Amino acid sequence: MTPRITVGLPVYKGADLIPKCLDCLQRQTFRDFEVIISVDGGDLETAAACRPFLMDPRFRMVIHPERLDWVGNFNWLLQQDLQEFFCYRQHDDTTAPEFFEVLLQAADMEPNAAAVYCDCQYSGGRYDIESVPSIEGESLHRIVRYMASSGAPLRGLIRRAAIRQAGLVRSDGFHGASALSVWLAKLLHWGNFRRVAKPLYYRLDHPRNITNTLRSVPDDRKQAALTTLFTGMLEVAVPLCRTPEERRLIQRFILDRIVFSYLYWWPSNEPSAENIIADCLERLRLEGNTHLLRKEELPPILQELKRRPDIKLLKQSRMRRFIYQMHQRSRMASVFIQRLECGELFTNSVIYPRR
Repeated sequence: MTPRITVGLPVYKGADLIPKCLDCLQRQTFRDFEVIISVDGGDLETAAACRPFLMDPRFRMVIHPERLDWVGNFNWLLQQDLQEFFCYRQHDDTTAPEFFEVLLQAADMEPNAAAVYCDCQYSGGRYDIESVPSIEGESLHRIVRYMASSGAPLRGLIRRAAIRQAGLVRSDGFHGASALSVWLAKLLHWGNFRRVAKPLYYRLDHPRNITNTLRSVPDDRKQAALTTLFTGMLEVAVPLCRTPEERRLIQRFILDRIVFSYLYWWPSNEPSAENIIADCLERLRLEGNTHLLRKEELPPILQELKRRPDIKLLKQSRMRRFIYQMHQRSRMASVFIQRLECGELFTNSVIYPRR
């Protein structure tokens, strides 16, 4: 029987954790899948830990002699002969045995879903459950909702057709953290993100996982990540705007996200937010994308951001800044979607913003 799922497992220096991940895959109740283990940088220790699982004909392994880094390894997997669904699996995570079975049932019931995912149960340093609502509606609505959300859909089943439309993830010098956000937004051009309200994905929180190591990367790599996020999100969202007001709100929403991310990563305000914004605009120029945010459009957006007194609240603890950032992104997305759905932005007449 032809497999329905290709599991892509990029790994580097994961010999201690990957056996549990592979064992979990073998225990899936839905068995018609294939696994591609992509070992980066000639990591022979990790390859040795994977080798016993190659007795299962559904598993195969490739060892790359040169270091691809996470983005390069992930993109290599995306370019393989994928089956109907692609499942990215982190080497330090596991799932319930019924993970594939339940998500496939949901995907078959909604053929226009680009990705189907479930709730995530954390263990290790944190023990909460992450629940990310489904994202649906028109394309622009979906992208705005996603920008106020998280990368949870990456941990589910992603349709091959949506991947082929989105293309590859571009490098951002930051382990792909921001470029991956842009890639997920591109998937939403194809279809919805559908949540299954069950905690079937188990994520291990430990000092060496990517999320935790991001905090220690050099400032220049963080800046590269923010400019990638800025230009990428503009490229994904602005072409979908149908009125000047939609365009202005989208531009402000994206710039707002950049500023809040900056305040999260640089609580000391060094470098300055103005420098980060200047870097973002320079990135637009270098990519030939200045049409996405023209010079004359920027001053009123910056004035709106400067008038917000709540920016000062982010000079508090990292956790409070993070919570506040997520709250603000969600609030702004809700307001924007409400304005879209009431039809305010789809008129050809003069548009007066709400006060």
